[in-house]
Amino acid sequence: MFFILTIIGVTLTEIRIDAFGDTTAKFVSLNPEYPGNTILEGKIIKLISKKRIEQNLPELSVDPRLRIAAREHSLEMIEKSYFSHISPFAINRTPAIRIYNSGLLQYKIGENIAQNVGSLMPVLLKGDPDSLARVIVRCWMESPHHRENILDLDYTHMGVGAVARDTILNVTETFADISSGVDSVTVENKDGIYLMNIYLSHSTWSMTVFKDECIIPEDFLEYYFKRIRVPIKINSGAHKIELCSKDSGIYRCKVRIFIQTNATWGELFQPLTEFN
Repeated sequence: MFFILTIIGVTLTEIRIDAFGDTTAKFVSLNPEYPGNTILEGKIIKLISKKRIEQNLPELSVDPRLRIAAREHSLEMIEKSYFSHISPFAINRTPAIRIYNSGLLQYKIGENIAQNVGSLMPVLLKGDPDSLARVIVRCWMESPHHRENILDLDYTHMGVGAVARDTILNVTETFADISSGVDSVTVENKDGIYLMNIYLSHSTWSMTVFKDECIIPEDFLEYYFKRIRVPIKINSGAHKIELCSKDSGIYRCKVRIFIQTNATWGELFQPLTEFN
């Protein structure tokens, strides 16, 4: 019998939007949720929570969209025989792309991965998942970058995806800061214009809206207490919409939305393969 554990950690900062609502066009998860080993996932989550509590940090909430991204990556690494944060497939290239395509807004995201290989792995997975979870979390905690992800004060949510095939177990742990204040994004179709409604959890008074790096004049926007309505011409191509606030003369953008106006209705938000 033999047992090998390999881990890699990464931290990225990206901004994407989760959209939902009762209008026809909405952004939801663009990827299916693959099955994972829920017992092992749950034990890892409990151990991560314990490590944060020991450091007087708040526990991370579990987000199903982060789990979708985590399980997908764990499965793909097994099926395509690689072990890396970077996928050979453009549609899943980076952790940020995978999380966006799973339907989640994220301002700051991170990812830890671990791979267990050997004939001992299936025995532990079935008979002693507690020990297996402890080994994985201990190795992450002993690695500075993985530990930094686990104990990062900025993160609010996490997801774990554990997928096993034969003598290989891949575990992906995803983190995200879901506190940027955007609750939802919906789109309406009216007279040749898409009206993008961006709902915030706070007042919109300090927000400046950019479209493709240029400020949209306030006369073209509709500001409400917690909602900004942005008009976009149908069949005008792809656009990047950003919500920014001005700090010491510098615009700091915290929300970035990509919309493809030439796509069919219902496909305005398409899977990303790269970030602009």
